Amino acid sequence: MRWLRENWLDLLIFLLIAVVAAGIVLYLTGVNPFARPKPQAESLPAPSVPASPSPSPAPSPEPAQPVVTVLPLPQAPSASEETGRSPVAPAPQKASQVQAPSQASPPRSSAPPSPTGAYRVVVGAFANPENAARLRQELAQKGYPARLEPAGNLTRVVVGPYASEAQARQVAEALTVYGAQVYRGQGAAPPPAGQVYLQVGAFQKEENALLVAGRLKELGLPVVLVKDGVYRVRVGPVAEAEKEEVKAKVAALGLEALEVR
Repeated sequence: MRWLRENWLDLLIFLLIAVVAAGIVLYLTGVNPFARPKPQAESLPAPSVPASPSPSPAPSPEPAQPVVTVLPLPQAPSASEETGRSPVAPAPQKASQVQAPSQASPPRSSAPPSPTGAYRVVVGAFANPENAARLRQELAQKGYPARLEPAGNLTRVVVGPYASEAQARQVAEALTVYGAQVYRGQGAAPPPAGQVYLQVGAFQKEENALLVAGRLKELGLPVVLVKDGVYRVRVGPVAEAEKEEVKAKVAALGLEALEVR
């Protein structure tokens, strides 16, 4: 006991070092002396289930069919919507009437359709091609077959052509607010005698055509637009004696002018 009283501190340090060393060894070996042993589960025989026909799997619910909304294609307002008259027969039926006159109903107008010409509806004529292009786009959005044609130094907005005068007049009545008038002809009128049109370019996009038209108008040149699949920018009509001078002005803009008769 005397030795224990004199050396108890050394004994305590030795015990502490031994405990730490034992803990390190247990940690490295993965042994947990304080863990409870897990009871082993007794394997029980699976209960016997009488054989029975397996129920057929429940049919999976069919996916809900999406609701499809069919939107009608935009069409030009018929004369019946504006005036309350009976609708005009579509163009394909008119063509069949020309091929088989015996089966066609008589025209509503006393004047028979021209065998060579066609009827058009003039909606307006503008010195500024931008105004003409704006009106043509407005009519096209409503479903009308609108186009641009030169008429002297003006750009004319035309709807058509139509096979009969009666059909053209019904369209003109629907466009009375624009002061529409019916005329018969093959399209754009040729320039006056001794004058020509100079075509500066043809563009797919309307904004490009209007940009070139604006540059030409800044030079004081008469500009017209023609819409026949593409937008054609033309200067004129120009007298024969002045066309070379006009060509030089157009060339100064880096553009080429071609004669159109």
